[in-house]
Amino acid sequence: MKKIMIALVATMWLGTVWAQQEEEPTAPMTFDTVGADTTRAIAVIDRYIGMVDFSQRKTDSVFCVVSYAIDRSHPNDTITIYRWYMSPLYNRIEIWQGGKLQDGFHSDGVKLFRKFHTGRREWATLTPESYYRITLPLDIRGALYNWRKKGGEVFYAGEVTYQGKKLDRVFVTMPNTFDRYYYFERETGVLGLLVEDEHIFGDGKKAHNAVRVDWKAWHEFVPFGGFFMPKEESYQVDNNQVVILHHAYHYEAPNLKLFTEDYTQNR
Repeated sequence: MKKIMIALVATMWLGTVWAQQEEEPTAPMTFDTVGADTTRAIAVIDRYIGMVDFSQRKTDSVFCVVSYAIDRSHPNDTITIYRWYMSPLYNRIEIWQGGKLQDGFHSDGVKLFRKFHTGRREWATLTPESYYRITLPLDIRGALYNWRKKGGEVFYAGEVTYQGKKLDRVFVTMPNTFDRYYYFERETGVLGLLVEDEHIFGDGKKAHNAVRVDWKAWHEFVPFGGFFMPKEESYQVDNNQVVILHHAYHYEAPNLKLFTEDYTQNR
């Protein structure tokens, strides 16, 4: 499960079903071939972001996400990820495996930015910049959330038909992230698949010695309050390891200790 932990923390989870298609064109996209059709790409992305915008959550409660990452080849070896969010900027993330806290983060969004070090089994303070950089891949909203502030550039990369469904393909490039092709259902606007390129931020040279997953798929979204959230995802690592992700959502009563205390016991 070491590969799963690396992929979870270092890249942004990726997935199955849709990526098994052979008819999907995967030729590298370039700025020249994409052209300047950014308006359509922005419309496609913003439509999706509007659906999964959990800023519509209750502001008087803690929004909770419990995720299970299961290696399809080793179904009994599961990683559990807990995430808590509370207005205005409180958040906490914990990754558990084998009954032990493996990675942890919590912040009040103002002065307190803490990380749990697995090797030393202790908490330490991070700068705000380091905290948000490290936790960004674990944001349940995904890499497209706030893509403008992250310095992203987007281009419409054409329409694809798969199993009778029309998909909008959008090319997204941003700093410190592999270039990606996102595929959205034309009819519903939901995200179905992303495929990572080998380049970072449009660089003509391939990135080496960087953790990269092959693809990620979103299989099901569920309504939660006034917005939608992913229920099941999957991704592939090293062309053979497939990991399934299941998400569940609920509200809890406000609890500031969640975001200020360095505890290591599972609740």
